[in-house]
Amino acid sequence: MFSHFGDHGLGDSARIPIGHGKAIQEVDGMQAYIQDEGPISMIEIDRFIIADDFVYGFISEGNENYEGSYFVYDLVNNSVKTFEEENDYINILKTKNLDYNTDYKNFGYYYSQYWYGWRFWLLP
Repeated sequence: MFSHFGDHGLGDSARIPIGHGKAIQEVDGMQAYIQDEGPISMIEIDRFIIADDFVYGFISEGNENYEGSYFVYDLVNNSVKTFEEENDYINILKTKNLDYNTDYKNFGYYYSQYWYGWRFWLLP
């Protein structure tokens, strides 16, 4: 059965635009990732926040390209920093005035927020 979420087992992907020509993508409702042709290779992400030209949160356990448990993706500079230690991660969020004490969301949450309403009816 086909659905507007694109998760019907046929290798379809869903995407959320995040600004600066970038997007977070997900394949078959399983693996959310950010991929770019520039200096960033694919980084698999779990729960995250999209705010103020940054995407930050938790790296997926199955991630092969980046070490660490936490990431901060700077959309303006197209750069990713990863962190093993939570204290280091929180310190960088504080220096960039990002909210570190918040409820991180998964891809499904942001997808439904973005594609809600009139955009839903434009999906194939």
